[in-house]
Amino acid sequence: MPGRPYPTSDRAALQAEMDAHAATRPDQAFLGSYPGERQRDDEHAWVLTYLDVLTLVIVIFVIMLTFMDPRDDDPRAVSASPIALAHPDRSALVDPLVHPSLLGLPDVTDAQEAEDGGARQDALEDAPGHTAEDITELRARTPQGVDVVEQPGRLELRIRDDILFATAQAALRTDGEQLLQELLPILEEHPGVITVEGHTDALPIATERFPSNWELSAARASGVVRYLVANDLSPAKLRAVGRADTLPVAANDHPQGRAENRRVSLILESEAP
Repeated sequence: MPGRPYPTSDRAALQAEMDAHAATRPDQAFLGSYPGERQRDDEHAWVLTYLDVLTLVIVIFVIMLTFMDPRDDDPRAVSASPIALAHPDRSALVDPLVHPSLLGLPDVTDAQEAEDGGARQDALEDAPGHTAEDITELRARTPQGVDVVEQPGRLELRIRDDILFATAQAALRTDGEQLLQELLPILEEHPGVITVEGHTDALPIATERFPSNWELSAARASGVVRYLVANDLSPAKLRAVGRADTLPVAANDHPQGRAENRRVSLILESEAP
């Protein structure tokens, strides 16, 4: 009858029937127990696929990098020839693509060694009186107190300062004028430029006329040039240069070295005036 409660046995039978029905359809039971949960999982499932594809792409790039030759990024790199690649000992072969000698070009290393080895000989050939006989004759003609020094492209007539000048002075001494007179024939025969260089030691000087070694060295070089011009040597081929103590030929820590550095050099250049 309506509104009449089910007996206890009927309720138990109905519950058992509902439990059996739920067991036969687990998907529906799951959806009924967790509404909307499976739908949310399906919406984010593409993230796993994306991560898998991205991982595969990274692995492919790593493999490609392991097989890449670092020289491929260098524009100066030169590919080896097939002969060199096929030979087991590449160092024993000369690649015609990179070795200049096989193309008829001079080898750079051999050319450099030849240039360094013959540098001194070339310098002597470029110098005035380039033969050994001429240099020997020049040394025989120079008066005592003058040293002949061979340099690339020129010869240096080196004169001690105490022969030409008094200490800390730029006026020529009588002995100095006589020495320059003996050198005049050699200087007149020289066809190139003659550079007169004044040199001092490293000891500073500070006088009213010569505040530093620059003024002293320049004044001594100019005094020698004036004397040579006054004795009919062409002024067009003469130059006066003050070097102070910038080009020492010996150490300045002992008297003998300082005496060697105090000098006047007549440079016989190979160039024409």
